[in-house]
Amino acid sequence: MKTPAEVRVLVVEDDPIFQRVLQRRIESEGYQVQIAGDGREGMKAIVTFEPDLVISDWMMPEVDGLELCQSVKTGLRDAAPYFILLTAKGEISDKLLGLQTGADDYLTKPCDQGELMARVRAGVRIVTLTQQLRRTVADLQVASGESDAAKAGAAADPSVCPQCGRRRDADAA
Repeated sequence: MKTPAEVRVLVVEDDPIFQRVLQRRIESEGYQVQIAGDGREGMKAIVTFEPDLVISDWMMPEVDGLELCQSVKTGLRDAAPYFILLTAKGEISDKLLGLQTGADDYLTKPCDQGELMARVRAGVRIVTLTQQLRRTVADLQVASGESDAAKAGAAADPSVCPQCGRRRDADAA
C-alpha cells in the first residue's frame, strides 16, 4: 500500500480560493498535490505529474472537467488516474452523465471536507489495489511462461516423465 507521501493528487479548479482550500486540505493528509487552473493545464499536468488521483471541477473555461475526464479515461485507459468530479451540478442527470463519461466518483459543491477526504482515501485504496493486482498478474504471466518453457524442455528429455515432470530412474528404464 502506498504511503500518503507517495500518492500524487492533481486538483483542477478554476476558482483560486477553492483551489487553495483543496490544496491545503489534501496536503494536510500528507499527499503530494499539484494544481491546475483549467482543463488544458490539467491535461498537461496529467502527462508531467502522473497523478494517482484527479479532483476536477466540471465547469471551467476552455476545457471543462467532463471533457478532461473523458479525454484522460479514453486516452490512458487502464493507466488513467482515479477521477473525482467536484461540481455545483447536483441534479441526478448530471451525476449520471459524469459517471457514464468515466468519472470514478462525483461530489457536489459545497462538500464536507471530511467526506471529500474519505473519498480521496477510498480512491487511493482502489488505485493501490489495482496496481498491486496488475503486478501480480504480470508476475503470474512470467511464472507461467517459465513453467511452460520448463515443461517444453522436459518433454524433449526422454529421461523425464511427460505427465509429472520427474526424472526417471536410469535403472528402472
